[in-house]
Amino acid sequence: MNLIFSAFAAMDGFRENADANRGREVYYRCIVVTLVSAKQQNPDCEVALVTNDPLPAPFDKQLARAGVSIHICPFDRFRFAADLPWSLAFYKLCAMDWVLKNLTFDHCVLLDTDTYTQYPFTDLWREANEAVLLYQVPHPASQPMAAAISGCCDALDPDGAPHVLTHFGGELIAGSAPRLRNFMELCRTVYEEMQARSVLPQDGDEVILCIAAWRALRSGHPVRAANAYIWRYWLGARHYFVSTNYCLVPICVLHLPGSGKDRQLKLLYRHYTKRGCFPDRKAVWRLCGLPTAHPPLFRTLWVRLQAALPD
Repeated sequence: MNLIFSAFAAMDGFRENADANRGREVYYRCIVVTLVSAKQQNPDCEVALVTNDPLPAPFDKQLARAGVSIHICPFDRFRFAADLPWSLAFYKLCAMDWVLKNLTFDHCVLLDTDTYTQYPFTDLWREANEAVLLYQVPHPASQPMAAAISGCCDALDPDGAPHVLTHFGGELIAGSAPRLRNFMELCRTVYEEMQARSVLPQDGDEVILCIAAWRALRSGHPVRAANAYIWRYWLGARHYFVSTNYCLVPICVLHLPGSGKDRQLKLLYRHYTKRGCFPDRKAVWRLCGLPTAHPPLFRTLWVRLQAALPD
């Protein structure tokens, strides 16, 4: 059996990002879109929400009608102080630890709650046999967040500093049950070392994931980029960063962080609750404002003409 799940903690005073919280209702809508779309594309998989607090109506009934189960897991592990940026994000690690101890499955994928699944996970499950899969963020070593993650590794391993770690995101964690158990053991060790050395990761669960992935690779446990299956699409006016891989060698999961929670995912939720289904893929792509997957006609013709002229 293959398991797909998302994790969400409702904790007063805790922070869901570096800024102000968006509010629980925003996330409840996103949870429905994330898990119902995953279930519809993977009907043979078990799909679940792991949370520390029951969902209110109508969101609980919407998940139940779609065949999504809900499991209650207290936020009692991987906790930092409430005022730490991204303090709520560490619940994903707590939930993964609980799932590994309490549920039975062959392979598992943890998805962020601001995602939309557009294709089945057939190939993802095959590759999950071979390695732990994480989304590799396209950040160079000097990018501030990537540099801060490497700095946390320096603080835990000063004799080997400076380190340059690959930046992996927390929007997807996948693997077989045995591989995920080994990986989570590394995550627990990193967390315990942070507590002992008073290292405060300012960038959420991704810090622990990156250090655990670095240690896994050094000890011969494979970790691979999951970018063939999930991609971050930043759709804001100030930060628009997308790719045509939504339809060319198409990825399975559209990750829509930031303003995507309040806009695209809100509209997908509205469509689903009114019509009982999501829009077709092309309509979703248009909703997200994704660029056409072909070069501009006139610019392409101009370039070809210039290239054909003699030197």
